[in-house]
Amino acid sequence: MSSSPTLSDRNSSIDNIKAVLIFLVVFGHLIEIYVGEDHVLRSIWIFVYAFHMPMFALMSGMFSKAQWNEKSASQLISGVLAPLLAFEIIYELTEFALRGSVSVYANLVAPYWMLWYLLSLLCWRLLLPLFARIQFPVMLALALSLVGSYSEHAGYFLGASRTLVFFPYFLLGWQLGHRGLSDKKKGKLIFSAIVVMAAFIGSFMLQSDFDYRWFYGSYSLHRLEMATLAGSAYQLLQYAVSTVIGLSVLYLLAQKNLRLSGIGQRSIYVLVWHGMALIILQETGVLRHIFKLDNGLALLISALVSMAIVWLCAHEKCEALTKRFILNPMSWLLTAQNNSGKLAPETAATPEPAEKALQEP
Repeated sequence: MSSSPTLSDRNSSIDNIKAVLIFLVVFGHLIEIYVGEDHVLRSIWIFVYAFHMPMFALMSGMFSKAQWNEKSASQLISGVLAPLLAFEIIYELTEFALRGSVSVYANLVAPYWMLWYLLSLLCWRLLLPLFARIQFPVMLALALSLVGSYSEHAGYFLGASRTLVFFPYFLLGWQLGHRGLSDKKKGKLIFSAIVVMAAFIGSFMLQSDFDYRWFYGSYSLHRLEMATLAGSAYQLLQYAVSTVIGLSVLYLLAQKNLRLSGIGQRSIYVLVWHGMALIILQETGVLRHIFKLDNGLALLISALVSMAIVWLCAHEKCEALTKRFILNPMSWLLTAQNNSGKLAPETAATPEPAEKALQEP
């Protein structure tokens, strides 16, 4: 008789999943500019975007707690707010150095590129104690998302649209927890495999005019030209499809020890640094050279480059340097202190490491 998975096994499984998801984030961003030039690349990109950010939000919810106290506030500052503000400054300075002006995101009053996730995560965790006391929190969040999508103002401003759109996944993760991922049931395994294979094949069968902007979560129904009940029905269908595909992928990934837990534990460093790697590759012309190659070779090199970026950004030395020179100073600036320079008693709890920002408050 097989024994139940231990807590350590479950944590390792979750970290392995996070490693795969963060790789998909990097890979998706790397090929994004060029997806319109190749059907295979575009189909793979659509398959990835159908579930990877919804599942990141869901997994963040799995390990979030609805209790709010001084310790959780301190952890939220050090683990989410500090990297958000620090890397906003870093990326905007980079844009100014390259182009002589602030980024398009700054002009839209929005988080820089991938940093929207940290701002949304901050909002979700602040809202969780309130929604945890509501009878049907996921349904309410879903209703808010559907209604908000009709607003002409829904878009990139402060990442508000994405915060609303992905909030139901976060709450669903909080309600589900992570207990069901590690059980091994043959029927569930077969179902998950069929769903993932069908989704992958289906992504290749979509028409060339399929509007993949739906996956971004930052476009109003008016901009998508579907501000009707049919548009809301389509949005509900997208929620259902992304949830089923995403949970199936998570379940399959949880069955094997991929030995990637170290990367998963430090996924936040990949999140905040991979944009810099992609900027360098784009500005030096490396990406353009890659996608001038044969389609199959370009896809292979893209995957290998994405792996290299993930490995470098999740390296222990990158973690240590980022903490020492960026996150710790920013956390110190943001955390209330008394006259003696020590943390005030109510916030003296040891802050969580930044790498737990995507799984625990």
